[in-house]
Amino acid sequence: MKDVQKEYDAWHQKVHGSEAATEVSLCQWHEDALTLAPPLQDASVLEVGCVPGDFAIHLSSKARTVTAVDFSTTAIEIARRKSIGSGAQIEFALADAQRLPFSDECFDIVFSCECLEHLPDPQRALIEMHRVLKPGGTLVLTTENYSNAMVIYWLIAWMRRQPLNTGSGVQPIEQFFLYWKVKRMMQRAGLKVLKMTGAHHIFLAVPGCHPHLFVKNRFQSRMLARIFRPFARHFSFKAVKT
Repeated sequence: MKDVQKEYDAWHQKVHGSEAATEVSLCQWHEDALTLAPPLQDASVLEVGCVPGDFAIHLSSKARTVTAVDFSTTAIEIARRKSIGSGAQIEFALADAQRLPFSDECFDIVFSCECLEHLPDPQRALIEMHRVLKPGGTLVLTTENYSNAMVIYWLIAWMRRQPLNTGSGVQPIEQFFLYWKVKRMMQRAGLKVLKMTGAHHIFLAVPGCHPHLFVKNRFQSRMLARIFRPFARHFSFKAVKT
């Protein structure tokens, strides 16, 4: 595990290390997570996989308390630097998502965005997120889905025996997720999935070209959004601890 941590330290330094302390912005999956979140006012919030800190900073302006964790020392350093630059009050901790250092039932809401697919044991991480949630608490999770043209890149990487480059560089761990598989994993962890949404639909992939070349980000029609949901690359889930 220490080798994986070192690899992620290097990856985060390469991707986020040059970001300014005052440079705070949300990604598409953060926006999607917020649309599924319950009211944040008076809530104790945990973010699992917080690099580079932007989302935690945003949450800190809305929630009662925000705790943010990441497996990478470099990720935590970058996030802390940004939080100091923004003046946000956030409790950061170096922690493994598969062994969260918190007592049972201590958070109202848990967010985890684009983290689950980069863990050695994602099922264990979901069990941990369920454990730290209060009864009736909400998990909002976003992750990759490959029931779309991205599977072509997976097949090419597999045939060449090379790691997959999803468009943002090769990461040390990249799980092959299908959205219905993730839903079942959440249910096995004891969570009740209330809603799923998809974005960034990929219908065509051309080897040698960036995966984002042929993309329909969203459908305004609810019917079309539901029909084409399986082709979404990024899935968002809202679940509760019953």
